[in-house]
Amino acid sequence: MAETILLDADSHVSEPLNLWQERLPKQYRDIAPHMETLYDGKPGAWWHIEKDRQPHNVILGFGANKSMEELQKLLESFSYAGAHRGGWDPAQRLKDMDQDGVAGDVLYTTLGFRMFWIKDAGFQRACFQVYNDWLAEFCAHSPKRLKGLALISLYDAKLAAQDLANAAKKGLAGAIIWASPPEELPFHSEIYDPFWAAAQELKMPLSLHEFAGLKWVDWDDNAKKRTVAQAINSHEVEQTFATLILSGVLERFPGLKVVSAELNCGWLPFFLFRVDERFDATGIRFRGTPFTTKLKLKPSEYFRRQLYATFIDDGFGVAHRHDIGVENILWSSDFPHSATFWPKSRQKIAADFQNIGAADTEKILCKNTAQLYGFDLS
Repeated sequence: MAETILLDADSHVSEPLNLWQERLPKQYRDIAPHMETLYDGKPGAWWHIEKDRQPHNVILGFGANKSMEELQKLLESFSYAGAHRGGWDPAQRLKDMDQDGVAGDVLYTTLGFRMFWIKDAGFQRACFQVYNDWLAEFCAHSPKRLKGLALISLYDAKLAAQDLANAAKKGLAGAIIWASPPEELPFHSEIYDPFWAAAQELKMPLSLHEFAGLKWVDWDDNAKKRTVAQAINSHEVEQTFATLILSGVLERFPGLKVVSAELNCGWLPFFLFRVDERFDATGIRFRGTPFTTKLKLKPSEYFRRQLYATFIDDGFGVAHRHDIGVENILWSSDFPHSATFWPKSRQKIAADFQNIGAADTEKILCKNTAQLYGFDLS
C-alpha cells in the first residue's frame, strides 16, 4: 500500500533576529522587538517585546532534535548559528521537510506569539505587518508546499479585516489571532463581526495558538506559576471555543473556520460532552452561562462543522477520534521547536497509528489539512 502523504498542520519559522529593527516604520525602531543573550545575569535567548515587560527565554523554539546538553550549550551563547537553518531559509526548509517525509507545511510564527501581548495597538499592528511581509516572501519560494499564517491585530476589527485581505493577496493561507482577548473586547461582542465576515469570505482559517492568548499575559519569574499556566493552557482555547459556539458566532458565520493549535486534542471528548449537556433542548439558552442565543444545531455540531485541533503527540486523543470528529483533527510536527520528532516523524506515526484504519489515518495526516488550507494533492 502506498505511503500516506504527510501534511504538517503546525510547524514554525524562525524569524530573522533583526527583522523588526530593520523593517519597522522609523517611529517604532527604537522600541523594536529584539533578542538579547543575557538578562539579569542569566544567559539565554531573551526575547524583548516591550519596554515595561520582562523578556522571555525562547530557547525551546530553536531546539529541534537537540539533547538537553546541546540545548544548554546553545543557551550559554545563543545565536542562530546553532539553530536549524530551515527555520529562516526556505530552500533549506524544503530539504528538512523531505528528510522528514513531509509534503507540505503550515507555518506559524516563533517570535511573534508574545507580540499578541503588546498593548499599543498601532505598534502591534506594525510589528505584525512586518512579519506578514517577510513570511509571504518566505512562502513564495514554494507556494504549493509552504502555507503561511499571518499575524492579525484585533484591537480594531475593521482594520483587522483589511489586514486579513492583504495577507490573502500576499498568498498567505490563514491567520493567527489572540487565543483569548482582553476583557474589554470579548469574543462574543459584535464588534468582531467585520473580521469574522472577512475570514469567512476569504476562506482564511483562524488559529488560536499556545502563548498567543492574553489569559497568561502577566506571567512572572515564579517557576511554579509558569509551570501551572503552561499545564492548563488548553483551557484558554476551551473557553474561546465555548464562547464562539454558545454566543452564536459560528451560527452567524457558518463558513468561519477556527483551529486550536499545539494544545493537542485529548481534552475535546469531555468538552464536547459537557457543552452538549449544558445545551437547553429549546436551543434558546445554555444552563449556567450568560448566553441566550437561539441556535439551530447542538454545540458539538458547530464544532464538527467549523472547529479543528492540531496535535503533536496525543495517543489518547487519536484513540478517541470518533468522539471528537475524525475530520477535525490535524497532525503537526512543531518543527523546529523542541517538541518535534523530526526527522523521525514517520517512525513516530507508524508506531502511534498501527491500530488506526487507513481512511482515518489519511484524513488526520493529510486530507483534513489539505482541505482546510488548500494544498493540492494531485
